[in-house]
Amino acid sequence: MKRHWMPLYIADYLAGTAHLTTAEHGAYLLLIMHYWSKGAPPISDEVARRVTRMTNHQWSKSLPVLKSFFLEDWRHERLEGELVQVAERSKANSANARKSHLSRSNLASDPQHTTTIYNQIINDEEGTRGASAAEIEPASEATSLALAFLKAAGLADQSKLSPGWYGLNGRAAMWIAAGYSNAMIVEETKLVVQRSTDLKPIAYFEKAFATAYARQRRPLPVTTTPPPEQANAGQRRPHKQGRIYDALDGQIALARAFEQTDRGGGAAGCSEASRMLPTGRCE
Repeated sequence: MKRHWMPLYIADYLAGTAHLTTAEHGAYLLLIMHYWSKGAPPISDEVARRVTRMTNHQWSKSLPVLKSFFLEDWRHERLEGELVQVAERSKANSANARKSHLSRSNLASDPQHTTTIYNQIINDEEGTRGASAAEIEPASEATSLALAFLKAAGLADQSKLSPGWYGLNGRAAMWIAAGYSNAMIVEETKLVVQRSTDLKPIAYFEKAFATAYARQRRPLPVTTTPPPEQANAGQRRPHKQGRIYDALDGQIALARAFEQTDRGGGAAGCSEASRMLPTGRCE
């Protein structure tokens, strides 16, 4: 068994080691830390010396003082007692953990409790608690949705659920009442699991469901298409190209006037055409 920490009662330590030199303090601490981590004392004086990192000269001078803290074969009475207590606590903690896990497994497989997803009400001494059948969707639909959610989250084994996941059938009924579809819940659950390295609480998934549902119900943007431009040969154009067209139209009108003069002849035709000639005379 690995021991990552060691109890050190500072007042007791200082009271019992006030006569040690600085080097002997370091050597003694190294010896008891080695004892604690290994669960057993050094097997010989040479091993003990190597643990302290002392030279042979230093070791020969400090050995009588250091050995006064230990029994024969480098055993330490107080450390032995502490090791026994730690072993007993570790054994008790393991037993409690197994008992707690067994209890959760039994509750998850018991159809009489709402700690499984197959029930949505709780029966206790006062009667029935929780949502009534009129307030939630039929149990079969909620159960189907809850199972699909667990499968998407990778939690098909209900015995591994933490207490925060119990009563999931009731949560699924609320999702149905809110309008969340089975496909949306499965898709968003898979996305959350892909983005996360650890299992998120149900509230985290519900936030993702609400965001996706709001995104789906967001109205589409309204766009207006401008009417097509109408071609009008007689319309004046304010730009440079329009002025060119106007000049061309004038020349065409002048040419038509000459044609009429040539065909009609007479004073009237001459008078009509003369107004368009630069000289003002009929030719």
